Amino acid sequence: MMHEAPPAPAVPAAADGVWWTFPALPVHARLARVWLEGWLDAQCPGKEEQAYGALVAFSELVTNSVLHGAGPITVHARLMDRKLLCEVTDRCVDLPMLLDSGPEDEHHRGLSLVEALTESWWVRAAPGGGKTTSFLVDLDAG
Repeated sequence: MMHEAPPAPAVPAAADGVWWTFPALPVHARLARVWLEGWLDAQCPGKEEQAYGALVAFSELVTNSVLHGAGPITVHARLMDRKLLCEVTDRCVDLPMLLDSGPEDEHHRGLSLVEALTESWWVRAAPGGGKTTSFLVDLDAG
């Protein structure tokens, strides 16, 4: 369920994870997933199964930003005590909405997947305009 953003943990700058900014082009949804997968493989070897849900959720958020947001898009990932925090920021102020989709509906399932595959997810206004949609996944679960 979407919640208010949790308080920011005190993390030293060196542990701030990785960042990437790119234009809002459809090709970047796939490239962002490959980017995160490569980083997770290097940081958490042997956690491929636990990371799979995070990769799907991440792809959904990036796809939403590409299709419904405004560029540029910035993605951020960091590990906090074996939990993965992922953030996707775009310049659109419209907030994502969790919608019910019917059996024939080919769209509107992305945030339902994020909800099902993550420990929690939330949205907050981004400094300077836009929004950041974030989620947390426990890589030791499963």
